[in-house]
Amino acid sequence: MISLIYHATGIGKTYLVAFDSREFGSVLFIAHREEILNQAARTFSNVRGSKEIGFYNQKNKDSKKKILFASVQTLSRREYLKLFRPDQFEYIVINEFHHASSVSYRRIVEYFKPKFLLGLTATPHRLDKKDVFQICDYNVPYEVSLFNAINRDWLVPFQYYGIYDGTVKYENITYL
Repeated sequence: MISLIYHATGIGKTYLVAFDSREFGSVLFIAHREEILNQAARTFSNVRGSKEIGFYNQKNKDSKKKILFASVQTLSRREYLKLFRPDQFEYIVINEFHHASSVSYRRIVEYFKPKFLLGLTATPHRLDKKDVFQICDYNVPYEVSLFNAINRDWLVPFQYYGIYDGTVKYENITYL
């Protein structure tokens, strides 16, 4: 089964999956940036207290850990992907699921056969009009848009500070 959680940034998508995946023996968390993987690993460690956390990226290849945080750039390479059994992970999380229609993400999604795959995104609507909802058969069990989060007082109000740069000739900027 594939599902998509669409929550605004700052609502707690990573905490949601750290709690939700506790019933599963093996978890694979995929993201495109190391900062996201490190933050997610800290969240899982806080929630689950597991010492079975590892990384699969350019520097680390902890393929035997129960909870694995993998970079899409490394895992999507065929020579690395084939080192895993298709059913090796019971629960797979794809962070920034709006990228899931790209070749590298599709290769991973099509290879693995988890009991449950959950996509996470704050921005499901792509400028190129590719339909990420179709990838999960339009299965969106819960959604909290930015406007819903603001209306529920779930987000801290932000302040915007513009900084004038006297060295820039703004009249020469033709795109924005």
